[in-house]
Amino acid sequence: MIDKFKELYVRDCINGDGMSDELSKLFEKLLLEEFNDNPEKMDELIAEIIAENSPQEPTLEDTVKDLQAENAMLKGSVMELSSYLLNRMGGE
Repeated sequence: MIDKFKELYVRDCINGDGMSDELSKLFEKLLLEEFNDNPEKMDELIAEIIAENSPQEPTLEDTVKDLQAENAMLKGSVMELSSYLLNRMGGE
């Protein structure tokens, strides 16, 4: 039942225009039967669904790692180009 709710919530609320009748009925059923009429637990489920389906911002650590990898590639390219130019100049 929770998996079906997640599927419908993504379809209707995250990617759609809002709660359908089917989703509303499932919401009520889950709230009463699965969560014993505890709205905090239902809020936690919805927050979890939203977090799972939201784009994640890169962390500072991810950005630093990406920059370090790019820097290493650039250094390698400069070294190759320098070596090529030195060989060309020395060979003439």
